[in-house]
Amino acid sequence: MKYVFGAAAVALALTATPIALANESYPSEPLNYVIAFGPGGGNDLMSRTLVGILNQYDLYDGDISVENRDGGSGAVGFSYVKRQSGSPYFATSTSGNFLATPLVSNTDWTYADFTPIALLASDAMFLVVSSDSGIETVDQFVTAAKAGRVAVGGTGTAGPERVVASLFADAAGISFDYVPIGSGGELVTSLTSGSVSAIVANPSEVSGQIAAGNFRALAFSDSERSTVYPEIPTFREQGYDFDFSLPRGMVLPGGVDAEIQAWWVKTLQEVIKTPEWQDYLKTNSMSGNPIWGAAFGAYLKETSAEFESVLREIGATQ
Repeated sequence: MKYVFGAAAVALALTATPIALANESYPSEPLNYVIAFGPGGGNDLMSRTLVGILNQYDLYDGDISVENRDGGSGAVGFSYVKRQSGSPYFATSTSGNFLATPLVSNTDWTYADFTPIALLASDAMFLVVSSDSGIETVDQFVTAAKAGRVAVGGTGTAGPERVVASLFADAAGISFDYVPIGSGGELVTSLTSGSVSAIVANPSEVSGQIAAGNFRALAFSDSERSTVYPEIPTFREQGYDFDFSLPRGMVLPGGVDAEIQAWWVKTLQEVIKTPEWQDYLKTNSMSGNPIWGAAFGAYLKETSAEFESVLREIGATQ
């Protein structure tokens, strides 16, 4: 069945049966949506937004159970989903650590052990300080780092936060202590308490603190400014010659039938048309540049190779 969505047809189409199933028996069981990180972080927020839309628009005919299985920078949750090979009733959201953790740890999985469904958003980072720090620009932070020892926090030991922190240090010609922190909520606490001088964080993890005036974002790691925070310049435009972002998407365990993969591709194509998803992208400073199915698998392969190259350069992997 082919759908053509004009402005007047969108509301009707979103409340209709989403797809003519290639496999008419699917779905016939509850979906287990596993979040490989703790509550409150960027991966958790994206996953729960996605599941909320599936429920709101009746895009999945059955119950959806959402469970956080955090630990090991995503290793615990991703390993659990990987072990459900062949089952179309488990799903998880990708993140930077989906690519990074297997590169730096002895995991029983890589991106290649999953069925790729969709890249849904591109993810970049803020460099953030406390508003009462007296630091208002990246240049001022660099000056402070050259004058004395500073610590920068980020989620995990080798995720995108670690990569951004290291690329920034190299570009600025400075050194600092990088402090790996467990979750987005703990990351916020570390800066609030003064345990670290700055954090590299997903915008969704610090947007509330920025809005409240408690935190100040100094720079954005994407190649272009955030559409939500256009006043925050990128690192590159401030003279620090790098940019870095990673994908947020959805995968199922490996070995899932191609018909099920196609069903999910079509379903998520409906998800990204909703105003709720567009609000999510805007609120969390993410750009929507979807890639579907096998093309997403090829993208993961290419991005993993690029990520590995960066981690080698910073000494995070051999």
